[in-house]
Amino acid sequence: MKRIVTVVLTILVVATLSACKENDATIELIGEDVLSLEIGDEYVEKGFIAKDGFTDISEYVSVTDDIDNTVAGDYEVRYTLSYENQESSVTRTVYYRESGCTVIEDTTITECRVYWAQYLHTTVKLNLYYDGDIYNNQIDSIVNNVENILAKYHQLTTKYDAYDGVMNVYAINQDPTAVHTIDYRLFDLIQFSLDHQDEVNNLFNIALGPVLKLWHDAREACNAFTNPVCNLPAMVDLEAADQYTDPSEITLDEENLTIQMGANMSIDLGGVSKGYISGKIMDYLDSLEFSGYLLNNGTSNISIGGTHPVRENEKFSLAVTDPTNPYSYYAIVFLGDGDQLVTSGDYQQNFIVDGELYHHIINPNTLMPERYSRAVSIATSDPALADLYSTAIFTMPIEDGLAFVNAIDGLEAIWYTLDNTVVMSDKFEAQYVYDLSVDKD
Repeated sequence: MKRIVTVVLTILVVATLSACKENDATIELIGEDVLSLEIGDEYVEKGFIAKDGFTDISEYVSVTDDIDNTVAGDYEVRYTLSYENQESSVTRTVYYRESGCTVIEDTTITECRVYWAQYLHTTVKLNLYYDGDIYNNQIDSIVNNVENILAKYHQLTTKYDAYDGVMNVYAINQDPTAVHTIDYRLFDLIQFSLDHQDEVNNLFNIALGPVLKLWHDAREACNAFTNPVCNLPAMVDLEAADQYTDPSEITLDEENLTIQMGANMSIDLGGVSKGYISGKIMDYLDSLEFSGYLLNNGTSNISIGGTHPVRENEKFSLAVTDPTNPYSYYAIVFLGDGDQLVTSGDYQQNFIVDGELYHHIINPNTLMPERYSRAVSIATSDPALADLYSTAIFTMPIEDGLAFVNAIDGLEAIWYTLDNTVVMSDKFEAQYVYDLSVDKD
């Protein structure tokens, strides 16, 4: 009986020691278990630690991977420990994405960021978000398509430059009385603008070009280093130019895609073109299957599509620029799918004469830049209308602007006033505001 007990105890001890030995063999990764790299980046192995208790058993580990750093994809590095008839493994995930793209930590969503500084006389930024691998190896092509839209509309709408073979705003203005055949895209933009000018009592007018040029030239001539004494355009000159700003003198022929204007006229699409172009980019992006995107067309025109990749309310948070300090903000707002936020203000493109600030947004009735507020931001679903509306509303007294906005469903606004407070339309705060750093009027 004693012998049997001894044998049983011996078996139990051996089994226990064997079990302890099996549990002590471990393998763990050095560094992150998920990496996101750009195509062309070299994958650098960070290594692993394999031990049996305090004994290094790294020699029993084999490392394999399927990485191809020339192709966007989701790759795996596998570390297999084969030791004393036992086998275990751990893996490291390596995401390769196209230039400007990375997989957001703790998600399967890829964020791609791109910007252009050569179009529309501003900086255009675009963030794209997609889940899984749906657009792996396609982002470059998609971004090129967006850039083609920007480049084409830049050429068509600029009033400053000529392009070979392109009948654009500059070319039309050089010979306004001629009958010009124009690209359908430019035709549609001009027609859109004319169709909606009446909605704001022509406080936005694409035919205001002759007056805007006088203000532009005065602003450009004002330079602290070369010309410190700045002057306003003479009212007599503004009134003379105003004779050639009647939009009814613009003749469009839809069938033949032609435009003709009266003598000495010129058009200026600056108060609507960025929003209109944003709409065309949105149309393209909405035809694809991105989970979300944020288009920032020059900081003053923000467009949202889809949902935010990680925020619980699925909305994007945007800071609204403080006109007293363009490097700061006075409000944070939440924008969701289809929302537009377009801002007009006096803190860009301005100059000072006799201590008074004169900005670039001109009231067609007074021929002067009005100072009813420092800035107004319009929230709605149509980027082109938001751009046109913001331009016109900025020239209105705040009370008139409030009445205009509150009368239109789906249109909201916030004003930064001359006394550093804010005024909001009926539903702006409830629908959009997350935080305000200034007082409400």
